[in-house]
Amino acid sequence: MTKLVLKNETLGYESVTVLKNISLSIQKGEKIALLGKSGSGKSTLLKKLHSLDTQNISYIPQELGLVDTLSVFHNVYISQLDSNSTLYNIRNLIKPAKKEIQNIAPILKELHIDDLIFKKCGELSGGQRQRTAIARAISQNKNILLADEPISALDEFITGKVVDSLFHRFETIVCALHNVDIALKYFDRVVGIKDGQIILDKQCAKITSDDTNQLYHVCDDQF
Repeated sequence: MTKLVLKNETLGYESVTVLKNISLSIQKGEKIALLGKSGSGKSTLLKKLHSLDTQNISYIPQELGLVDTLSVFHNVYISQLDSNSTLYNIRNLIKPAKKEIQNIAPILKELHIDDLIFKKCGELSGGQRQRTAIARAISQNKNILLADEPISALDEFITGKVVDSLFHRFETIVCALHNVDIALKYFDRVVGIKDGQIILDKQCAKITSDDTNQLYHVCDDQF
């Protein structure tokens, strides 16, 4: 069943056109890497896809949307605010309930940041911040993840662990990346964007050496 579809869409902001005549169909269960250099339109595309089904989508923006003055716990707990009363939320802001800690701690452990649960996000490294945003998305318990460069600051070992966790937790994923090698290693489909157009959309199992070279060109900020 098709979950997200764009057909001949022109996307941008204010009077600026970023993507021209874009068509994209995302099927249930697909794990898609969205490749392109900075400013290519990956973020614009993800925001449009998010608008199609906000109820079933967890969205991680490139800027992550964390509150630096709050702890890792509270930044993850924020995703549950609408599910609880105002009084209960205030209580958890002052003194986290044991039940909520027990719910969140396993997610943080899965992402190798459980030791940072009560550390303020403003004190975290870039990779730790990314994993906090990922933990918040996981805690929303939705079927689809749209993520904008969520693993760019992670080393190779942690990247593998985080990607495995995301694939286990989300049925459908569209993830914007710069790294061609990670895209081809972990994902089952790649979509390359350049000059406001989708120039390659292919299953990873069918990618040729020429396709790979084209993807490196797409992601190289020197071009």
